[in-house]
Amino acid sequence: MPLELAIDFLAISRHTEPPAAATVAGALAAARLGTADYTAPHEEDGSSGRRRLGTHALRAPNLPVSARLIITRHASGVMAGMGEAPFALLARGLSPEDAQTLRTGSLELNLRVKVGDMLALPALEWAMRVLRTVLDLTEGAAVDPTAQRCYGRATLARFDYADPLAHIAFHNEIWDADSRWLHTHGMQKFGRPELDLVGVPLSLEDDGYAFLRAVAGSLARGATLAAGREIEWEDLGSVVAVGAPTDMDHQAPYGRLCLADVPRPGERQSREIGRLLTRIALAEATRKAAANALAGALESLDRVLAADPDDCEALALKARVYLRAGQAMPALELGELMDLRVPGNYRGPLTIGMALAAMGRYREALLALDRAIDREPEAAEAFAVRAEVHALMGHEQLASVDRARAAYLTA
Repeated sequence: MPLELAIDFLAISRHTEPPAAATVAGALAAARLGTADYTAPHEEDGSSGRRRLGTHALRAPNLPVSARLIITRHASGVMAGMGEAPFALLARGLSPEDAQTLRTGSLELNLRVKVGDMLALPALEWAMRVLRTVLDLTEGAAVDPTAQRCYGRATLARFDYADPLAHIAFHNEIWDADSRWLHTHGMQKFGRPELDLVGVPLSLEDDGYAFLRAVAGSLARGATLAAGREIEWEDLGSVVAVGAPTDMDHQAPYGRLCLADVPRPGERQSREIGRLLTRIALAEATRKAAANALAGALESLDRVLAADPDDCEALALKARVYLRAGQAMPALELGELMDLRVPGNYRGPLTIGMALAAMGRYREALLALDRAIDREPEAAEAFAVRAEVHALMGHEQLASVDRARAAYLTA
């Protein structure tokens, strides 16, 4: 069943008097944003410190949107009750003049929009254009309570109204000493749950941010997600949506979901997502290495290794990049490092064997490759490398056997 969404924006005027009803209607008509019908207020005593000055009922052209622009005068500043620290956080990015208007203005114009969730994006496009018109009329600044951010006229002049991600804020906060908490504000504008990534390694923040934006964009465009559902990500692995708590600063009428790594057999479900982000960074490094962008590949690998210095897959790929660049000694050192730190992993002796072969030390390479195969008899790449070394030594029959084994394991 379609959801009815309620979306609010709060404009605060630089002026003490509201624009005339005819001025509002004329500005909306000139911008092709529809019509506005003004209704005068009922008598109010103003004992609450606020007095309603009137309401404009707005109608969008060719869009079933119900909207009102409610004008209210406050006895003191509209945001007088907000502390300095939260106000500074909310108003970050605004010009000093707009921040001052937001802090001291006493004239509020509240834009309230109601629409079905299937039309959320076109309704938001229209509402933001209406908001820009209101700010132009009042020389004001606006608060988006759902996204927990503010807009000035200059901001809205650059706003990409048609991009659903433009209507969502992405926050980056400390999770612990070594990781971050990335989360959304504003998914409720689309009738969707807010999203969390927790335990994001510091070196993989950009990968986490890109992943979060991609999932948020998919949901804003109509996809759905519920607790317990898994997302398969570009053949790199899966994450599962886990219910997350809310608090006063992170309201979520449609729930909060934490996107977390799917647990391995025997593991308990955690809320962290480091494994998938590592796979994303490794895939990026592999693509760059294949395109011979070796410096970029090394940069991606170093991000992975900053999060986990003992990641053998990243260390092995880094060694391969060095070998492609003709640097066998650094590759050998990485192989020895793996063999020392993770003695049960086959990639250490495999890397040692590859580096020794690149140096022409074939007999030593074979010994290392034999150790790699003893550790992992199903590693096709170890047989393929040993086949190359046998061929270089003139051992064609042994090379043929290893090639066949590699092909069988790869099939």
